[in-house]
Amino acid sequence: MEKLNPDMIVLAREYRGLTQEELGKLIGASQATIAKIEGGVKSASLEQTALLVDKLQFPIDFFTQNEELLGFGSSAYFYRKKATISSIERKKIQSIVNILRINLKFFLKSIDIEASRKLPLYDLAEDFNGSATLAAMSLRSYWNLPDGPIKNLTQLIESTGAIVVPVNFGMRSIDATSIRLNELSPIIFINDNLTGDRWRFTLAHELAHLVLHQIPSETMEEEADEFASEFLLPSSELKPHFTRIGKVRLQDLFVLKAYWKVSAQALLMKAVSVGSIDKSESQYIWRQIASRGYKTSEPHPLPKEDITTYKDMLNFFESELNFSKNEIAEAIHLNPMEVEVLHGVSGAWGSRQSHLRIVS
Repeated sequence: MEKLNPDMIVLAREYRGLTQEELGKLIGASQATIAKIEGGVKSASLEQTALLVDKLQFPIDFFTQNEELLGFGSSAYFYRKKATISSIERKKIQSIVNILRINLKFFLKSIDIEASRKLPLYDLAEDFNGSATLAAMSLRSYWNLPDGPIKNLTQLIESTGAIVVPVNFGMRSIDATSIRLNELSPIIFINDNLTGDRWRFTLAHELAHLVLHQIPSETMEEEADEFASEFLLPSSELKPHFTRIGKVRLQDLFVLKAYWKVSAQALLMKAVSVGSIDKSESQYIWRQIASRGYKTSEPHPLPKEDITTYKDMLNFFESELNFSKNEIAEAIHLNPMEVEVLHGVSGAWGSRQSHLRIVS
């Protein structure tokens, strides 16, 4: 039998939300034994291997994959540094992202994604003197985007060959994370439970990470927010909007929300940043938002943008390559139930016209 990959044991255990001690109890071993197996110091016996397969509910081929466990992307450094989520949540996020990344790596061996735009890599300090606002302006210009709101941000990002993957993280601690590796298309893993306006701002935030942040920094999250705000709401266009309104009220922000396709809260922050609302006025509107429960659920919800590339990828294997779901599960070394859990969000399966093609 092929030797188990210690990283895959760690991955399966963390995906199931187990500690080394808890896994040890399930298979009748000590925590020290599990630590040695996961550290590559000791090999699992045949009996232990059978129990790992049974208790962790992954097929044996999952554990023998020649893959490595990676950090979970753009937000990994931030969450470690700021400790905004628990260790268990962080490991769960890491495990989901790693399994999906490995699955996508398999899919992309058979698929070409047609990209109509280039996704650049900027050096924020050298190219824009540290200004994320200037970087956002530059990218809009580079992509020849017209004035006004971006009609469909998901479609725009997908046009670069990037893959947007909706994920049921099972928690509200994370909106999204993204990775850009040489061996893969850029990928954004986004929480499927986000509202339509939060979805767009989150995608713009992750787009910033993809184009600006090759190396994590203390300021990367603030820079990504600044970039997202300017990319979706160009200051040169929003300031005249606010000027025409005069005294900006909460209801005015909801009118602009429908046009610009962002939350009223994002518009309020933009109004402050361009100097159209002073501190006392903004505080009054923030109190209105809080008292009416709008911080978590704004009125006039926006529809969530649909994904295309990820759905097409799954449908391509099912419809064009004639893989059954059980065959897909076998190919990516998961149980069929896990395929549905990981790849079944947002109705990802279903017939549609694909823009993908088989790699020749």
